[in-house]
Amino acid sequence: MADLVLDTGALADLLAQYFNLEDRSNPKFLPSTFLTVEVTRLINHIVRISNSYIIVSSVMAVVEIVRKWDEIVAGRFYAYQLAAFLESPPEWFSFDPMDEDVILLFGQVPSVVLMPDNSVRSIEWTDAVHAATALGRDKGILVTADRILIQIPHLQSLLSRR
Repeated sequence: MADLVLDTGALADLLAQYFNLEDRSNPKFLPSTFLTVEVTRLINHIVRISNSYIIVSSVMAVVEIVRKWDEIVAGRFYAYQLAAFLESPPEWFSFDPMDEDVILLFGQVPSVVLMPDNSVRSIEWTDAVHAATALGRDKGILVTADRILIQIPHLQSLLSRR
């Protein structure tokens, strides 16, 4: 088991489900656009059972959600709910800051990766922040829909799109 680091799409899906739960003290997450069956199984394990691991997102994911609010959130939750979650997240969730540690790890994320078809693709800097956040967690696994990010050597990741 490991900490799960959510990219922007996965975070938005988790928040949309969380804010629509009747009982947030005992959440059960379901597969969705950015949360696969495997990912939701791991999330639910962390939320219900694990005292050792947490779900994490970089503050950059929140910035991306706010910047593209209508496109990403699409009416699934409200700004006041996000603000409340930021101020007081559940014990199983953490927002990692953009600090010196992440900046140093950001430098370890390659600017390009080799894809399975032997093409070379650039990594967007905002996506590199998600990768750096995962690299900063002991045994962190990045949950991402980005097929470029999952090609980063030495980065544990799960593709989050079905």
